[in-house]
Amino acid sequence: MDVNILTRIPLFFSIKGEEIDRIFSELQIKETHFKKGEILAFQDEVCNRLILLLSGSVKGEMNDPSGRVVKVEDIYAPNPLAILFLFGGENRFPVQATAREDTTALVIPKQSVLRMLSMNETLLKNYLDISANFAGKLSNKLHFMSFRTIRQKLTMYILNLSKRDLSDVVILDKTKSALAEYFGVSRQSLERELTNMQSDGLIVSEQKKITIKDRSKLIQLIRF
Repeated sequence: MDVNILTRIPLFFSIKGEEIDRIFSELQIKETHFKKGEILAFQDEVCNRLILLLSGSVKGEMNDPSGRVVKVEDIYAPNPLAILFLFGGENRFPVQATAREDTTALVIPKQSVLRMLSMNETLLKNYLDISANFAGKLSNKLHFMSFRTIRQKLTMYILNLSKRDLSDVVILDKTKSALAEYFGVSRQSLERELTNMQSDGLIVSEQKKITIKDRSKLIQLIRF
């Protein structure tokens, strides 16, 4: 196992390689390989293990009540899967995780995670920090998904990018195909709404570059 890869995983930040080696030798954790298309975890399966991606990536998908499959996000190494759902009374995987490509991961049983966290205070703090950050992102995601129209979702997305860059000119951080998939709509519907928003004087859309023309009206769109 390459300790250099492990030190790039946020869970092991500020922990020396020798200490990681010591922890893993006591727990005897091994790498697991998944081929493209192989499922790492099923939606609603009991979350009884921590999965740390060492290489590759997975896609998280969710079945809605109608049976439609909705892509939630792509997760790239080096990152954990569903770290927030390992503990608690309803600890189940919220999405199905499928390898987007050949992927290598550490699969650590829940009891081993508990022991590992008790062995190093920095490791415990990192775990808590990652969980808190993930909870914040989940909250933002739920707020975003509460918007029903494509225009509202686009508006929220653009304003969030604007806040991050402190500018009225933003560059989309996803391709339009990926953004449409993220919104759960067709690429054509997304393109049409961008055109309509431009016609209404809200934005100017040029490929991945978006210029905000009327911020106050955009903000009104997402107020409840």
